[in-house]
Amino acid sequence: MDLIKVKGIVIKETPYKDNDKIITLLTDKLGKISCMAKGCKRTKSPILANCQYLVYSEFVLSRSNTFYYVNSASVIKTFYKFRTDFDNLQIGFELTRILQTITDENQDTSEILRLLLNTIYVLENIDKDPKLVVAAFKVKLFTLLGFSPRVDKCNMCGQALKEDREMLANEGVYYDYVSNVFCCSDCVKNLDKRRYIKITEATIIAIKYVVICEINKTFSFNIKDIDNFYLFSQVYTDTMTNGI
Repeated sequence: MDLIKVKGIVIKETPYKDNDKIITLLTDKLGKISCMAKGCKRTKSPILANCQYLVYSEFVLSRSNTFYYVNSASVIKTFYKFRTDFDNLQIGFELTRILQTITDENQDTSEILRLLLNTIYVLENIDKDPKLVVAAFKVKLFTLLGFSPRVDKCNMCGQALKEDREMLANEGVYYDYVSNVFCCSDCVKNLDKRRYIKITEATIIAIKYVVICEINKTFSFNIKDIDNFYLFSQVYTDTMTNGI
């Protein structure tokens, strides 16, 4: 039986029998996979720590038919402070729930893994507004998947949103979460506003930055209107995950 070495973080753990778990890993080589971790709940198990939620480890796996088994593992990062902070842990549940929905086995998730690790590190160690971090994570995540928000022009009239700073500052632009497009204020002024959310200039700038920046620079900015950026990220994520 061939052995496979991967790096991965536990994004879900499910008890199985008395001493075992089925853990879901987001890995650098195999995408999202489910693994049987036999005996990992025993207090003297050598893989006890590795099979806990949001612990990042190097795993040696074997595969039988279509299922992976954990043979051994060594911890790379426990993210202990993050996992013992209730507010951060709630954020972790939210982010990993999204990852469970949008990732799959044999998918190239190496960059997504890097993004998640960077996100946890920032929330654990850097004084950043959690709403800003979560919003940036979500926009960057869908950018890595090839679904970056297209905020260059109005979908209805074709007006270049990036050039009309006065319009952005005074009127804003609107995100149509039904059609997943951006529109200028002139084009939606007589339409049903219930399918749109208003996007401020600061949010447009933040979206454009997150889309083009390197992964390790995703959180290297601040904006005043964090709530609007956060609202957009929530609605955009709901729109995208409902379509996947």
